[in-house]
Amino acid sequence: MPELAPWERRLIQEWRTLQGRNKRKARGSSALPPDRLTLAELDRAGADLLALQRGLTGDRHLIGSAYMDESRRLGAYLLFYWFTSYTQTWGMLDIALGALKAQGLKPLDAREITPAFQAGDAGSMREAPPREIPTFRILDLGSGPAPCGLAVADWFNRAFQSRTSKQHNLGSPTEFEITACDQSSLALEVAEKLARSAAYRLTRVGPWQAGTDPIPKGSYHCIVMGHLLNELWQDEPDRLEKRAAFIGALGDRLEAGGIMIILEPALLGTGRDLLKTRDRLLQSPLGSPWYVLAPCFTQGLCPAVAQTNQTCHSDFVWHLPRTVRELERRTGLDKDLVKTTALVLARSKDLHHAVLSDTPGIPRPASNVYRVVSEPMLNKAGRTRVILCGKDGRIPLSARLGEAFPAEAMFKKLRRSDAIFLHQPEQRETGLALGPETRINYV
Repeated sequence: MPELAPWERRLIQEWRTLQGRNKRKARGSSALPPDRLTLAELDRAGADLLALQRGLTGDRHLIGSAYMDESRRLGAYLLFYWFTSYTQTWGMLDIALGALKAQGLKPLDAREITPAFQAGDAGSMREAPPREIPTFRILDLGSGPAPCGLAVADWFNRAFQSRTSKQHNLGSPTEFEITACDQSSLALEVAEKLARSAAYRLTRVGPWQAGTDPIPKGSYHCIVMGHLLNELWQDEPDRLEKRAAFIGALGDRLEAGGIMIILEPALLGTGRDLLKTRDRLLQSPLGSPWYVLAPCFTQGLCPAVAQTNQTCHSDFVWHLPRTVRELERRTGLDKDLVKTTALVLARSKDLHHAVLSDTPGIPRPASNVYRVVSEPMLNKAGRTRVILCGKDGRIPLSARLGEAFPAEAMFKKLRRSDAIFLHQPEQRETGLALGPETRINYV
């Protein structure tokens, strides 16, 4: 997970600036600690955060509104939800990197984005040395103060630097450019300042209304939507079809080898809507133009959608910034795990695979790679199980702890979102089980 301390200092500074919009700066405020809030500031921020939380996840009356044009709400977002959106984006990129390696996927156009995913894969770099990318372009839709767009820039900046350090003849972007679109002019103003502080260029597009205003012209190496899709056409019966069409239109703006990241709240309703939209994107008699890089290891219909009241989400363990920790104590909000229902998409035509499926251009997923999609559970028979999801859908993997099978130590470490290779499991009536020959390896 990323190092958030530099961003914490910047966000505290922006929060204090926003407070000055409502209340004249207190005398001596220049002596305030730059890396933490005072007790009085934490009390004020905690009250604002609770009010914001009720509007976003309680009765959700703020969803779809320009709530970030109110400085206290925007300030509360900066100190709490900004960090989680940033970490969700970073985590999904990490998951996509693992999925590419697990499935043997390589870019058809190695000049652009996906070489950064393979920064640690020197072999693939020798096969197709990429040309230098003068500017890495990111489109952040519904950006707010741009936690998602900035996370993309940071993640790929690190990946390209790692790649360049391993092979000095490989070029990396000379700069990162974020196009941020949002209906809040105040949030965009803060986004531009944050980007400038990290030496990124950010272009503001706003006030911008998703689904109504045109998509900015140009092509992009990465398009990200953080908690935006669920706000579009939310009360309309054909909302899923409209969202799928919107995503399709965005796909035309991707550079060769580019990706799209869609983050949604890890709630039952919003999660199922995204998974149903996923299924619509992948259903085509001529083959889908989309490939789900993460979190799925199946390109078939989502098995969670087929089950009533089921969804699927990813979660990430992180080191909580001090400000988030302090606000948790004051508000009772729990962010020990960062959760999201999310997709990372690539265009099928931009990928190839060592073994193709029967449908031309569609990669065949590896048969023994799985995503853990549950926490460990103990059943009535005394067996511990986790739910895995692979190319054939969901299947339980269970063990009776204490049988001392070689794979038991790894089995006990498994947590939601882990990607694993599973070798020689035993077949039971209710799924798979550990046996004496079973092996589990992380992807």
